[in-house]
Amino acid sequence: MKSKKNKVFIKILQIFVLTLSITILFALTNRKPTFADSGFGTSYSGGSSHSSSSSHSSSHSSSSSRRSSSSYSSSGDGEYTLADAIITLVIFGGIMAAAFILPVISSRRGSKSTVNIPTDDSAIEEQIKQYIPEFSRREFLNNGYKMYCDVQEAWMNFKLEDVKDIITDELYNMYESQLTTLEVKGEQNVMKDFTLQRCFLKDVSKQNETITITTGYTIEFYDYIAEQATGKVLRGTDKRKVRVTYEMKFRQTLDESKKVTKCPNCGADIEMNTTGVCEYCRTKLVTENTKWVLTEKKTMNQEYV
Repeated sequence: MKSKKNKVFIKILQIFVLTLSITILFALTNRKPTFADSGFGTSYSGGSSHSSSSSHSSSHSSSSSRRSSSSYSSSGDGEYTLADAIITLVIFGGIMAAAFILPVISSRRGSKSTVNIPTDDSAIEEQIKQYIPEFSRREFLNNGYKMYCDVQEAWMNFKLEDVKDIITDELYNMYESQLTTLEVKGEQNVMKDFTLQRCFLKDVSKQNETITITTGYTIEFYDYIAEQATGKVLRGTDKRKVRVTYEMKFRQTLDESKKVTKCPNCGADIEMNTTGVCEYCRTKLVTENTKWVLTEKKTMNQEYV
C-alpha cells in the first residue's frame, strides 16, 4: 500500500517538474517579438497603429513648439516574464504539460495575420485612370515606396521637417509628439536596409475633388530601439530583419486650379516625387505643389525573417 502511494507521489512530482521546466522555458526563450516603426505602428508600442488623416493645409499648427509629450510603452511590453511563469506555476501547477506545448509552438511563428493580397490590381488601375488618364501604376507605387522610405528615415534621424509636405498634419503632429518621448529617453528607432518585396493597388475613392488611393506594401528592414549615446540595442533586434505588410493611403487633389506644375521661382518642372522643395533652386513650395500626400500608414502583418 505504501509502495503504491509512493508511485502516485512520484508520478505527480514528475508532472509537476515537467510543467515547471516547460513553463520556465516558455518564459525565457519564447518571448513575443518586438517591433518598432515610425509612428509606433507595430506590435510593442503604446502608439497608434492606425493613423487616419484630416485635411492637409499649408500651415502646420505644431510649429510653435518643438514637440509635446506622448505615451510610450515600457521596454518589457508584450513579454512573458519569469515572474509571470512563477505565478502561472502556482495557479496551474497541476495542469498537464500538453497545455503549454501549443502556446510554445504558436509563439515561434511570430505575430502573423491573414493578409488578403490581390493577384491582379489592373481593375483598380483602370478605375483610377477614369480620374487621372495619365496614371502610371508603376510610377505611382515606386513613388509611394520612396515616400515611405523618406518618412522612415526622417523619423529615425529626428528630422521630421524634411517630410512635412508629404504627410498630413495629423500624421506630422502624431509623429512629432511620439519623437519627443524618444528624445527624452535618449533613444532612437533605428530602421535601415529596406527591401521592397511586393506592392499593389487595393482601392480608390473620390470625394470633394480629391482622390485617395489605397495601396499594399510588403517591406523588409532592420527595426529596433537603440540608446542614442551608445547605439546599444534596447528593444527588438539588430540581427534579424522584420517583414511588414502595410496598408498605405495617398491623396491628391483633382482640382487643376490648385495644382502648381512649375516652381514659382525658377520655373522648373515640379516632379511627382517632390518633398516640398524645388530640386533645382531649393525654393520652399506651398502644400498644393505636392501632388501626393501620405494620409495613413497601417500595419496589417509583421514577422521576423
